[in-house]
Parts: sequence; structure tokens; C-alpha cells
Amino acid sequence: MPINAQPYGEIIKNLLGFDKHYKICRGGASNEEMVLQLQQLHNEVDPADDVTVIFFLTNPARTIYWPTTMSWNWENEDRKHWPTDAKNTIKEIFLHFHEHDMIRNSLCVSGLQNMCKSFQYKDYYFAGWVRYAEWLPCVDTSKIWNQGNETAADWFEATNHNGEHLLDVENNKYIRPNFAHPNQLGHELIAKKLAEWIKL
Repeated sequence: MPINAQPYGEIIKNLLGFDKHYKICRGGASNEEMVLQLQQLHNEVDPADDVTVIFFLTNPARTIYWPTTMSWNWENEDRKHWPTDAKNTIKEIFLHFHEHDMIRNSLCVSGLQNMCKSFQYKDYYFAGWVRYAEWLPCVDTSKIWNQGNETAADWFEATNHNGEHLLDVENNKYIRPNFAHPNQLGHELIAKKLAEWIKL
């Protein structure tokens, strides 16, 4: 984003008249990492503050449980010297792990919701690029924008993605000249939609 650009959280703070904005996130992080980020936030805010937390749900395939320096790809160049049975083991782990994305993410969001309830925070969730078609019953889907069936990418009319990045968005007015992430207009659109939802 340009130097003077405002992220959607800061815009929401101004639209709703909040006193402070805490941006606790890391590029490329997983939903599971937000549990640690929420704990960090809790350590920073005044216990007397009235806190509203907004969670951006990322690609459900991302995880905190896999080493960040290790590729999922069983055919990765780094493994060219591995025997076939070792590569097949990585492939089996990959397929097993991602067969359970819905369970992992449901338990993660349920945990976030219960932490927020315990901290007495108001919590809201919206999906970024990837739709969430199903949840375990432990998740309060009323706190998730359209239960996860509509994404910020839908708002941008940019629904072609590879899970990690939006595709074919070079001329999208909410993204250009950025690579697959919102520009100032995109941040303003996200903020407007979320602020109206929170007001309701």
C-alpha cells in the first residue's frame, strides 16, 4: 500500500468512532496463528476497554503445524535425492492433513469465539479469497459474514484464485497496481461493508 494509505482496520476505527486500532497480523499466517495473535492482543489492551475484534479468514489449507521452511510439494527440488517411498510418505501426509481442513478451521474459529467470549470481546469474521462451505456445529456462524459463503474477493468481483492469491486482477479497480491484495479503494470497500455489518 502507498505510504499514506489506510488499512481497512484503521478506516473501520474512524467510521465507528473507536479510540484505538491494533493491527496484529503477519503476512502469510494461518487462521490457527490468530489464536496466538488474539492472546497477544489481550496482553496489550486495557482490561477496562470495550474491544471489537475482526478476523480475516485466510486460505484454510494454511496451518501453523507445518514447518514454514518445508515445502508441501513431494516433488520439490529439495527432495530430488529422496527415495520414492519417502516422497510417497510426504504425499500421504499432505493428502491426509488437507482432508481435514474443515475440522481444523472449525476448531480454530470455535476456539477464537470462546476466547473472545471469555475476554468479553465482540468478534466478527470474514473470508478473504476462499469460501468456507461447511462448519462443525461448535462454530457460531452468525458471527461470520454470510457464514463464510461470500468473500472479500466476491466484493471485488475477483473470484478467480489459487487459494493463496487472486488471479486475473491486473485491471481490477480494487487491486491494481497491487499484486493480489487490495489497494486503497479495496480497503475502503472492506471497511464500509464491515462497519455497516458491525453497526447492525
